[in-house]
Amino acid sequence: RECLAELPVRVREGDVARELLAAAAAQGADGIVTHASNLAIMFALPAWIPLRALFGASASDPGWIVIANALAVVGWLGSIRLVLAVRAALASAATTTRPSSPPPDPSRRRFLFDSASGMAGVGAVAMPGYATVMEPQRMIVRRYEIPITGLPQGLDGLRLVHFSDPHVGPRMPASTIERAVELGISLQPDLVVLTGDYIHDGTRDIERAASLVAPLVRAARIGAVGVLGNHDWWGNGPAMRIAMRAVGVAMIDNTRLWLGEDRSLHRESPAGQSLALVGLGDMSEDMVDIDNAFARLDPGTPRLVLAHQPDTAELPALRAASAPRMDLMLSGHTHGGQVRIPFIGTPIVPSRYGQKYAGGLVQGPRCPVLVSRGVGMSLLPVRLGVPPEIGLITLRRG
Repeated sequence: RECLAELPVRVREGDVARELLAAAAAQGADGIVTHASNLAIMFALPAWIPLRALFGASASDPGWIVIANALAVVGWLGSIRLVLAVRAALASAATTTRPSSPPPDPSRRRFLFDSASGMAGVGAVAMPGYATVMEPQRMIVRRYEIPITGLPQGLDGLRLVHFSDPHVGPRMPASTIERAVELGISLQPDLVVLTGDYIHDGTRDIERAASLVAPLVRAARIGAVGVLGNHDWWGNGPAMRIAMRAVGVAMIDNTRLWLGEDRSLHRESPAGQSLALVGLGDMSEDMVDIDNAFARLDPGTPRLVLAHQPDTAELPALRAASAPRMDLMLSGHTHGGQVRIPFIGTPIVPSRYGQKYAGGLVQGPRCPVLVSRGVGMSLLPVRLGVPPEIGLITLRRG
């Protein structure tokens, strides 16, 4: 906790209206189709939940899509009919006079009921529409200045762009990823750090995911390093690794590189001082080979650790007193929970530690953990109160 208090964090968000207008203007045909598809999923969500729970329905199966949407239409029409029936019943009750009291005004009751149901209807449409179409386009930059003990003088002020979880696939338009990449390029990175989930599912988007991130890799003065996430392994981890290497990303799952004081990457420890860039495999779909990842590192060498899932920081082997030195862990995976409800918080965070690793800079057992809220979406195609982000990290001598 004391260590975390010494890490100043600056967050700057652009003008929301301007950002949303720019995002809307950048949408191509793929964006329109994708947003329409995402809206359809949210429209049919009340049907998808029981279908998936009872029958394992797949959102990519045309048959289940037809069934889910048909059930949703029946359900929504039934809800509208119920509202109209309640309205009629209230109006009928208002016209029934009682000898001991003056008759109520039926028009007033209808007005109150219509106002309440109208507001509820607008909210039921507007909120999912904003969360599905608008906020996922509101890309922001979070800026951090982080001191690293023993950081070489030549690396003071090093600018890292942290880009995570684009989830290229059926729920993310290419135009949205391209805009995020352009924003990352505008930050003039020295080094790009990629922490996994480049694709959402399957193998068809592997090459496209690599090509979309390629301009950001080329823009980095030093280069780019990355690790794979669980979704990459659900597709084809080795193929994803090959595709990322082909566009210039040094993939360091369960291995390491050195960043010399001359600001160049080395596969062996260079002469003089350096910063180690250590990668760990995804903890649920790969293996976390700590011994191999930290092999041949001098105890005095500061280390940045890349691990897709922030829960990696809680592994017993990394919590122990004998654990290797770690100065900062960079992760993604949790997406900030994608939905934050006022006064309640984030209902669902894919972490065993709940809200702790939802997003931002937090103190792990042995080192600070910086968790990106990511660029893309997982589980449901919505973001509410948790806009997509990329990080700009400036390293300082501690």
